[in-house]
Amino acid sequence: MPTTPARYRLVIFEAIGEPHPVRDLFCRVTGMHPTDAMQWLARAPGTWPQPLEEAEVRKLLDGLFELEIPAEAWRADQFPELSPARTIHRAACLKEGFRIEGLRGEPTHWVPWDRIELICAGRIAVEDEYRHVQPPRWPSTMVAGIRALTLMKPRPFPRQSRAMRIPRDPIGEVIVVRRDPRRAFRVVENQMNYAYLGRRLSQSAAENFPIFVADLCARAEAAYITPSTRSLLEHREDGAHEFPSSQALLEYATHRLLWSWYRRDRDAQAGPLSWEPRDEPGTDDDAHTLDEDDRP
Repeated sequence: MPTTPARYRLVIFEAIGEPHPVRDLFCRVTGMHPTDAMQWLARAPGTWPQPLEEAEVRKLLDGLFELEIPAEAWRADQFPELSPARTIHRAACLKEGFRIEGLRGEPTHWVPWDRIELICAGRIAVEDEYRHVQPPRWPSTMVAGIRALTLMKPRPFPRQSRAMRIPRDPIGEVIVVRRDPRRAFRVVENQMNYAYLGRRLSQSAAENFPIFVADLCARAEAAYITPSTRSLLEHREDGAHEFPSSQALLEYATHRLLWSWYRRDRDAQAGPLSWEPRDEPGTDDDAHTLDEDDRP
């Protein structure tokens, strides 16, 4: 029976300082328009949006290696997918591990601290709210009658006089990834029960959320803590922990997970970087020893 050729996902791990040589490389290999290539490269690092054939991805990896841009490729069917992350509403950071509870407080999942692989927190932008601050003023009956007799339409009040724009603060979210088997859990700042904090509990979810994230980071010593998480905990104002949507945070977490594996493999090899596509997870050629339970 004929088999479908394997396709690969290309991942770039660093921002591109000189995009024009990289643009020319992608245009030459994939045949895409230079403008489209430049628009994506401006958003790098990240995962190339379309799967690629093996011949294409090898040429791209060779070219990126010559340009000294760290990158790797994963077979599309082995690419780690964290979506959909399971949203949890009750959890506790205990000495022995991370306990996830049901709506009635019953334990539903238990994660030893050494099984937590990644912690990725950020703040998600929320659209501003338009709220009626005072009831509209209606014209008197006499004025309405005069306008009707002169065939004039009633004059509505402008929208700005009836509603006010109320800015809304971003909402914190954190993605927790466990291994063996791989699972992704999502906690939303204003949807979480923080009862486990005890005396540290505050009346505001915005104050409880950073304490919860700090507990996760302090206890999961082997986990990779993303730059966005450190930025949030350090209250930086450079926007490193702000994201336009929950999906953007999840994609960032996936990219950081791949980067943590790449960095671990690079440090373990302590030699020339391997630019071969990762097409056989679980073999000696792949440093990410993944078994059936590891697949999302």
